[in-house]
Formats: sequence, structure tokens, C-alpha cells
Amino acid sequence: MTVTAEVLAAVVGGPVRALERLKGGYSREMWSFDADVDGQERPLILCADLTTGVVGSADSLGREAEAELLAGLHGAGLPVPGVLTSGGAGSPLGRPFLVMDRVPGTASVGPLLRDPHHLARRDALGAQLATVLAAVHAVDLPDVVGPLPPPDEVAPREVARWARALDSVPDARTPAVRAAQCWLDTHLPPPPERVALVHGDYRTGNLIYGSEGFRAVLDWEMAHAGDPLEDSAYAALSCWRLGTGLVGGLVPVTRWVDLYGRAAGRPVDGAAWEFWSVLGAVKMVALTRRVLDLLGPGGERDLLRRLAAQLDDDLRDAGSSRTSAAASLQ
Repeated sequence: MTVTAEVLAAVVGGPVRALERLKGGYSREMWSFDADVDGQERPLILCADLTTGVVGSADSLGREAEAELLAGLHGAGLPVPGVLTSGGAGSPLGRPFLVMDRVPGTASVGPLLRDPHHLARRDALGAQLATVLAAVHAVDLPDVVGPLPPPDEVAPREVARWARALDSVPDARTPAVRAAQCWLDTHLPPPPERVALVHGDYRTGNLIYGSEGFRAVLDWEMAHAGDPLEDSAYAALSCWRLGTGLVGGLVPVTRWVDLYGRAAGRPVDGAAWEFWSVLGAVKMVALTRRVLDLLGPGGERDLLRRLAAQLDDDLRDAGSSRTSAAASLQ
């Protein structure tokens, strides 16, 4: 169903103005609008599922569950948008959706790489990125992300989850990916000390920021219970270094590991962190290949093809060189 001001008014219970479609990801449409809610103007964002979403239902929360998670985290004081409402496929929108507060600022990574104000504060922003992530991992695990898995099942479960995801895109299983999967099977990390809430897609680009720093964490659709090192390692994947060699364009990898360890209050196990780095790259291969199957020819497809090739290169050394890299983080 087409998103219109009239349809949205029925969803939020008040007149809607300034409706504008935003550039979103490959799983959801994003719309910005203002609405009268309880007699006050409220700036809002609509997130509505696409029928051809890249993140499958087996890999993500539904929009109503995501809304419940956001509401709980917001109530606990975490930097996430407040939620107004949500609904399923039977809603006036005809598909699952959530409506949340529009946090002022931007999620664009460009200013982080060019603006002198942000460039001068790279280390401080990296420290804030780590502090926010550690705070996410410290919250009580919400029931909405599912039953608490035994710690020793966390890593095997995620390996199996992304092996199934690769089954839907068979051409993604290049020799490098197959070697990485074998490496993962033989390098399972020790169980985490604590099974935590994992964001699943934590990186610059999924956080709103302003002149003072990061304000809100977005895109919780892949949140789940797991090892907190999964998020820390994923944020440092080469594809999120934005051509700078720096995590999120902010700090070197070794500095990021140190910042996260300090924020979390415990040192990072280098071998475990490397395991989650490899699995994060495998995960990105599956997601990137799904997108490539949906896109037609053009600049965006070419960009993603280069990303897929880069990920393949990252995975090619899934054996001894990765063991050495893990040791360097100890």
C-alpha cells in the first residue's frame, strides 16, 4: 500500500504534515513527517517493511517486536528513539511498521570524514561509540529478543544462522567463504561470561549524531541475545572503515579494541574477537549477495559488487594469518 498522509493520520491518530520519503536500507522504507499527537506537534519517522527485504524474518525481529525493544531501552535510559506506535501486516499500511521519534542530527558518515570539527574529535567519538555499545550490552536482556541461550550455544547458533542465510544465495559460497566457514567450525570461542543484548548491525551509519557526538542508536531489526564481542568485532569490519583504515572512520582497530574493553570493564579476548570478525564478514557476504540479487545494473550495484569482492579478500586468509592477528590483540 502507498504511504500517504491520510493513511498515516489513521495510524498515528492525528493530522500529518511534511511527509517525505528518506533514503533507507534494503529492508525497509523510511519516511519523515510531523503529526499532531495529543494536541502537540511531534516529529516522527515511519519504518515500514519492504516486501523484498534483504534481512529475512529468520535473521531479524518483526517491527512490533522491534518497537517493544526500543520502548524498553528508551525507558531504561539508553540512547534510542522513543516509539509512538507499531503494527503488523493487517495495519492500515498493509505491512508491518513502527513509528518512532525523529531524533535531530544526521547518520551520514560523510561529515565524520570531512568536517574539521569531527576530525579533531575522532578519538573522543570513538570512545563514545564504545561507551554506548558497552551500555547496550550491560542492560538486562529483554524478553522480546527470545529465550536466553546457554552461553556455550551462542557461537554455534550464530554460525548455523548465517550458514542457513548463505543457503539462500548459493553463489555467495566462494572458495574464501567456504574456507572461512571451515575455520569458524574449528575455532569456536569460549562461551561469553554473560549472554547480552547484541545490536547486530552496530556501526557508524546506524547512529544519529550532532556537534556534541552520538545521540541515538538506530536499526535494531537484527538484535538478538549473544556474545557482546559480536558487535564490537562487527563494527570494525573493513567495510565500515570507510576507506580510512579506522573503525567507523574514527580510531585504529587496536584502539577500538582497547576502548571497548575499557568501557565494558574487561579485557577483550583476541581469539574470540577474531572469531566474531570472521563471522561478521561471512554475515555481510550473505547480506550483500542478497542485495545484488535484487538490484539492476547501475552505480549502486557496482559499488556492492566491489564490497562483495573486498569481503571475499578479507576472508581469504581465514587460517593461520587470522590466528596471528588475534594474538596481536592480546
